[in-house]
Amino acid sequence: MPKCVDQDFPCQNPNYTDFDNIATSELYNPPSASDIVNASDFCTLVPLERAFQLTDLTYKDYFKGLRNKTGVYHLWIDYDDCDDHDTHTMLCVYVGKGLAEGRVNDHIKKKWPDKESLYVTFYECSNRIAKYIEQLFLDTYKFYLNKQENTGTKNLFAVWDNERHLLGTELHAVSNLTNINDIDGI
Repeated sequence: MPKCVDQDFPCQNPNYTDFDNIATSELYNPPSASDIVNASDFCTLVPLERAFQLTDLTYKDYFKGLRNKTGVYHLWIDYDDCDDHDTHTMLCVYVGKGLAEGRVNDHIKKKWPDKESLYVTFYECSNRIAKYIEQLFLDTYKFYLNKQENTGTKNLFAVWDNERHLLGTELHAVSNLTNINDIDGI
């Protein structure tokens, strides 16, 4: 029997019915919560401890793909993993909106605990839709680092496969920065 059966975390199909039902009733063509948190175009693990950095890159370099983009971002921590299903369950601790690059950098400086692994996802959309989506998340789910307007009561989980968890979507872009830095040093 898989270990996840006895645990309190979703390792396969988290339930986003509350969010999706409200969005569907209020928006013409809403994104699903799963599309936003499990399949967003931007997802990255951000190494914050210097010991884990292999080059001169800083955590800010991992956010180049967010430059000048507006939408909804989520900050995640590892919650649990399921070896039987080869998935990683993530717990969202913050949801925000706006110009993501600067906002996420600011949160790291002011709110993020030292030595805590950080995962960031980002869903690009207009500022008006971002405001709606952020508020719907805040009304539905509780976030440890959100203090204002957070009336939700459920945990927001994402379930990622090994590739998304370890490599995210930004590995190629970050790798290109490393190669450019190596070339400049020659």
